[in-house]
Amino acid sequence: MDKPKLFTVGPTYVNEDVREEMKRQMFSHRSSDYVKLHSELIEKLREFLNTENEIFIYTSSSTGCMESGVRNMISDSGTGLSTICGAFGKRFGEIIEQNGRKLVESEVEWGEANRGEQLDEVLSKNPGVEVVTITHCETSTGLLNPLDELCKVAKEHDVLTMVDTVSSMSGTRIEIDKLGIDFCFFGVQKCFSVPPGLAIAVVSKKAMEKAETVKNRGHYFDFLNLKKYNDKNMIPYTPPIPQMFGLSKQLDMIIDEGAGNRFYRHSKISARVRNGCKDLGFGVFPDEKYAAPTLSCISNPLEVDLAEMNSKMKERGFILASGYGKIKDTTFRIGNMGNVTLDDVNEMLENLEEVVG
Repeated sequence: MDKPKLFTVGPTYVNEDVREEMKRQMFSHRSSDYVKLHSELIEKLREFLNTENEIFIYTSSSTGCMESGVRNMISDSGTGLSTICGAFGKRFGEIIEQNGRKLVESEVEWGEANRGEQLDEVLSKNPGVEVVTITHCETSTGLLNPLDELCKVAKEHDVLTMVDTVSSMSGTRIEIDKLGIDFCFFGVQKCFSVPPGLAIAVVSKKAMEKAETVKNRGHYFDFLNLKKYNDKNMIPYTPPIPQMFGLSKQLDMIIDEGAGNRFYRHSKISARVRNGCKDLGFGVFPDEKYAAPTLSCISNPLEVDLAEMNSKMKERGFILASGYGKIKDTTFRIGNMGNVTLDDVNEMLENLEEVVG
């Protein structure tokens, strides 16, 4: 990476090839040029995501996908269950309530993983739940939830699943169709390393059928309208064409790298981050058994002034991420999403040692 080197948790560093691709001239989003761009992008996404389900392109951030899933997959007076282990699982529950649906929570302490046993217990006590929301990678705590066991429990209860893969997709393997995920979404500004403003969702047949029964789906995020235009290789509203160019180029590079190689790279680099920070006397906030491969949430037993530390690192050309939510003042985060290399991390850790030394 060029300096400043971004070890943020999104948006992440965008390489020169993607930036150059995004400089291309615009055209009408109702033109044959756009239809070609849209159709080719969908096919590249289908190859990488290994899915036969519907793929929607959202002209929003990932939070828009959250609202879309809630409005289309939970009945007007229905109930959704939010699994919570940090700030973004909590946000999913808030969106359920703010859209007039009922909320049940399955919550654990920050730093702990949501587990299948607890989800099974909560679902057994609440047979009216229509949807379970799962935050695969909880960005506030640097934790990767056990998606396979959570999806298995939801399926056993015949409940639809909405899965937030915002900070995990393309950084670790996610078998959408095999796990039976009904609504899997992510933004492009994290592991895909494209500027923000575009989100993607994979929607199952069951989720589409559910949307047909929901009266109050809203307007902007209506599954049925999105599909109507998607069938024509279009989006109902004006899309961010530069981001689509960028994502298409990035997918070419990701496919060339190979999915397995890419996932291994993220896992290896995140382990280096955690071990390097521990060598300096810091701690790892979440249960390390569930540590995310795309970012690390670092605790501060040294009682270092984190604001001053981050400021000094920025002066040296290294941008780290602050803590988030209720652990904002006691943790910091280091992202290794997308284009971060092992050499980048080693250089950053050397400078971090000098700053806190």
